[in-house]
Amino acid sequence: MFQKRAHESVAALQRGTAFLLLSAATFAAFGSTNSIARYSVRIWQSDDGLPHNSVWAITQGAHGYLWVGTQQGLVRFDGLRFGALDESAPAELRRGWITALCVTPDESLWIGCEGYGLARMKAGTFTHFGEAEGLPSLHISALVPSRDGSVWIGSEGGITRYHDGKFTSFTDKSGLGNNSVRAICQDHEGRIRVATGRGLSSINDEGNVSTMNFGMGSVSNSLKGVCEDSKGDIWVSSNEGIIRDSDNGRTFYSQNEGLPDHKSTVLYHDRSDRVWIGTYSGLACLVNGEVVAKPMNDAGFGDLVYTIFEDREENLWVGARDGLYRLTPARFTTYTAQEGLSCNNAMSVMEDRQGAIWIATWGGGLDEMKDGKIRTYGSTNGLTHDSVLSLHEGRAGGIWVGMDFDGGLNLLGESRTNEFPKPHGTIGQVIRVIHEDREGSLWIGTGKVGAGQGLYILKQRKVLNYTTSRGLAGNLVWAICEDSQGQFWIGTDGGLSQWNDGKFTNFTTREGLPNNWINAIHEDAEHSLWLGTRGGLSRFKHGKFTSYTTKQGLFSDEIYEVLEDDFGNFWMSCRTGIFRVNKRDFDALDNGATKTVSCTIFGKADGLVSVQCNGVAKPAGWKSKDGRLWFPTIRGVVAVDSRIKMNDLPPPVMIEEVLADGKVQKFTKDAKFQNSVQFAPIKILPGRGELEIHYAALSLQAPEKNRFQYMLANFDPNWIDVGNRREAFYNNLAPGSYRFYVRACNNDGVWNEAGIMLPIILSPHFWQTWWFKSMIPVAMGLVLFAWYRFRMAQLREIERLRVQIAADLHDDVGARLTKVAMVTEFMERETAATDKSKPHVENIAKTTREVIQAMDEIVWTINPKNDTLDNLANYIFQYAQEYFQNTGVRCRMDLPAQLPHCPLSTEERHNLFMAVKEALNNVLKHARATEVRISLAVEGNDLRIIVTDNGCGFIMNGSDNGGDGLDNMKERLAHIGGRLEIQSTQNSGTRVEMEVAVG
Repeated sequence: MFQKRAHESVAALQRGTAFLLLSAATFAAFGSTNSIARYSVRIWQSDDGLPHNSVWAITQGAHGYLWVGTQQGLVRFDGLRFGALDESAPAELRRGWITALCVTPDESLWIGCEGYGLARMKAGTFTHFGEAEGLPSLHISALVPSRDGSVWIGSEGGITRYHDGKFTSFTDKSGLGNNSVRAICQDHEGRIRVATGRGLSSINDEGNVSTMNFGMGSVSNSLKGVCEDSKGDIWVSSNEGIIRDSDNGRTFYSQNEGLPDHKSTVLYHDRSDRVWIGTYSGLACLVNGEVVAKPMNDAGFGDLVYTIFEDREENLWVGARDGLYRLTPARFTTYTAQEGLSCNNAMSVMEDRQGAIWIATWGGGLDEMKDGKIRTYGSTNGLTHDSVLSLHEGRAGGIWVGMDFDGGLNLLGESRTNEFPKPHGTIGQVIRVIHEDREGSLWIGTGKVGAGQGLYILKQRKVLNYTTSRGLAGNLVWAICEDSQGQFWIGTDGGLSQWNDGKFTNFTTREGLPNNWINAIHEDAEHSLWLGTRGGLSRFKHGKFTSYTTKQGLFSDEIYEVLEDDFGNFWMSCRTGIFRVNKRDFDALDNGATKTVSCTIFGKADGLVSVQCNGVAKPAGWKSKDGRLWFPTIRGVVAVDSRIKMNDLPPPVMIEEVLADGKVQKFTKDAKFQNSVQFAPIKILPGRGELEIHYAALSLQAPEKNRFQYMLANFDPNWIDVGNRREAFYNNLAPGSYRFYVRACNNDGVWNEAGIMLPIILSPHFWQTWWFKSMIPVAMGLVLFAWYRFRMAQLREIERLRVQIAADLHDDVGARLTKVAMVTEFMERETAATDKSKPHVENIAKTTREVIQAMDEIVWTINPKNDTLDNLANYIFQYAQEYFQNTGVRCRMDLPAQLPHCPLSTEERHNLFMAVKEALNNVLKHARATEVRISLAVEGNDLRIIVTDNGCGFIMNGSDNGGDGLDNMKERLAHIGGRLEIQSTQNSGTRVEMEVAVG
């Protein structure tokens, strides 16, 4: 429904001119009787995403969004980003002149648009009301919801009541002062007060109209605004000023009473019983009957004010001709040169026993602030110069002043002149810290970076100097603390030193400090020492250091000063602001009850002109008698009441946009939950599993400080802390149901633990569905079965071919070879022994017999009918008998009575037979044996064939025994997964064992 504008207000918040602090003369003054606080001011304009600089209407929706009506359309604001209506909204609302806004209890947003009439947005649906529906005019000027659920509409045609779907109009004919209605309010008695062009009209519950005049002229009666305060007084504004109508009569306010301009445009009564006045020349406020005002353009922002609105967190929003303003009560009071300081660069601050605040400045001397007045002391009062660093009030009176450069030590006495005669041994030094002990001795910490001078003790006009050469931890002394037991602790650039009767005990990182550079030392009521260092905060308790850093939640690891208020909070200053942590958080961290501490951070939005505090001299912070805490900064000194009002409202959390695979997804509120924000499940089409979720926390006081945690249930195991990031990103999510939770805290660390939840369903691709996955095993089974059938068919075909080849070889080739053998044998018989061809004929006959034998082996090998162990055994034994026939070698064969039925592959049969054949050939050719024994047995799954002879044997020396024949035998057995073992002893025969797995 909303389009995110390209301009992000976060960037604007970082601009130096983004925050404007109203001066003390504007809404607060030193010693002023007015009970109005200072305000921090922030402006948004068109370059921040506002459609137009002229803002005419402001309201806050039920979920916490701010709705802003401008001269060029309506936008929704979450404190950082403006969201414009999308193309589904009427063009008049997207680009028209929005003149009035209000929200009713049913969460409807009512919108007045110049020339368009009235619109209502409810649950994302727009309804238009014009003259045809009963409106007397399309020029809407005011919208106010009443306590009975009605909406009152002011226009150029009178005032109209919308109730139960019907419009009822009141005009001058009904007794209305004038048909031109400018403003409306409902008083405590339920009457509707109407500011018209001719007086103030009232409408009671019975619908009776009466009109009150405020002057004889038309100008006085031409009213612009109306409101009621807590006392029941009615306030009206006109072109001549404002009037309060009470039981005691009427009171008139104009420029003579302090208004910025006699032409008033709008009135607003806030929850603190202040009446705000918008004029042609700025903003004013009435407190206790007095005007506190200054023209807004003199304070740095626009003049003509159109509308004023207070949100739930008591931020005041002002719509003006030049932009949208937020006035937030400033928690800190800043005193700068504008308020009378001699110089903005404050180095240290303290309060004396008379309640005066003393401020050391670098370049302006020493300032004394008392009774709302500031007095400056410098070189004209005898100080060595005007660059002051450290301060300390003496026990005998006067202010000890430590100077920069070579200014040394000064004493500003009761005469307000330098009364310190330098004792022998003191040399002009950079003095950073001064402390007077219980005995009246003065402890002085000095040091210049690069040329430190250590610690000086001034006692009875004698000066003692201690540096690292005399046991001090470092030569730059930054802090001195005399604890409740009278022991002295010195913070240096080299660690912490404890003074014991003229000797130092030093503590460094070796003993547990996070950093050796000690900036601050504070002792609490439990006598623990808290040390601010350049590496974090450290507690020294019972002789042990416990350190805390940004890893445990601290805002900064560089701590200039540590102050403790009356409520157990530590306030710490640093280079980038001031922050507060409750001491209970540190105890909980030490006890393991939590992993981080909760930090409240204060910056420009809280009233600081500059966030950079100073910490090069002491005191770098002070707690005054009235409970206020003071800190020096580079832009003056700041003070804060430790009883500061915190923002205790948990921020509403909203999901703003969901993108899946880069495409915006629509999501809607679940209709089953009318009184809370619950979303219906968002179903996302199959994609890459990329998810991007934008969310917001609708705390508008300091939205840049809102922090978030989110978790995607069924994916994230725990909450993810993302700081102030407002987007969540996920990649490669599997299809399924998820729940996205997000929770947030406001600027003061108050969490909305419930947060909000968005159900998400990632639809699967068809191949990711359960039915597809369940079909995969079935499909695989079918594929395997088909492959098995195909393979079996292949094997059967191969077997058929082998049978056919074997038969063809036996019947055709075998027959022809037999014929050749017969012919050669005939020729051999017929050829005379003396014939020269006789040897050739014999050779042909022999070769023919060998070929017939080889062909017989081939036929036996390829014939699948022989793929059994039994056929192998029979063939081997038959071959052996024929091979050794008529050779003089007896052939004995050992065969079990029955061999198991074990199938053998063609490859196994062939390689086994060839190996046995090679073994038999070796016996006949090389062994000179008279007997050979062949045994075949099956043990378990192993087939074992052993060929043994009683021949001459040979020596097994690892050399080439037997030539290629033995190697070929080993390769054949290895090829079919078997093994060959040969044992031979000279003159004792040879044993060849072959083993292969079968079955």
